[in-house]
Amino acid sequence: MNNPTQLIFPFQVNQKASFESFFCSPDNNELMSRLKDLVVSQNTDELIINGAEGSGKSFLMQAICNELSSSGKQFAFIPMNKAINMGVEILQNLASLDAVCIDDLQLILSKEEWETALFNLINECQQSGCSLVLSFSGTQSLEASTQLSDLLSRIKRMEYMTLRAVQDEFLSQALDFVSYQLDINLEKAELEFLLKHQTREFSLLVENIVSLDRQAASLKRKITIPFIKETLNL
Repeated sequence: MNNPTQLIFPFQVNQKASFESFFCSPDNNELMSRLKDLVVSQNTDELIINGAEGSGKSFLMQAICNELSSSGKQFAFIPMNKAINMGVEILQNLASLDAVCIDDLQLILSKEEWETALFNLINECQQSGCSLVLSFSGTQSLEASTQLSDLLSRIKRMEYMTLRAVQDEFLSQALDFVSYQLDINLEKAELEFLLKHQTREFSLLVENIVSLDRQAASLKRKITIPFIKETLNL
């Protein structure tokens, strides 16, 4: 995969993030099909992806950026957990790009200056033909989170899709998939032990196997059940 085309911002995009490296459970097939169309489309798209905490939303947003790059498109990736400390000017002068991807939209809603800047960006992108992909999570709805009525009106016209968290029945398959993608040697017995004794939240399970792999490599040890108990204090 080509390096992402980031013309303005210093935010790192995970180079390993791609549609192929994202575990897609059956209830996310429609979303993934839509995203594959979006990254190659010549149309102007406006899409909001709603994803619960731990659903893999941020990874998917970075995968979208890498896929846009592979399609020869110029984009801006703005993770709001970092960009919110940089001022609203970061949303200016973006409409000449092919696409703008903003992760964690909920962090700037209910903040008047940010809402105004986002409203202006949406209008500019509509005029120039720049696609917008926004991600949103949290317990509050968009209606409850957004103060600027004009912004809410713009947002509600956008296509809205949900990224569903990996269900329990697919956790074993999902972890096996991620282990293969990351070249982590995790045997079936160790995987089942993790699922039995650790959180059932997929993103935290992935963090744990990545941490286990790094620790095992550092100590030149194999990931075994005793090693998992020792490392994760189980």
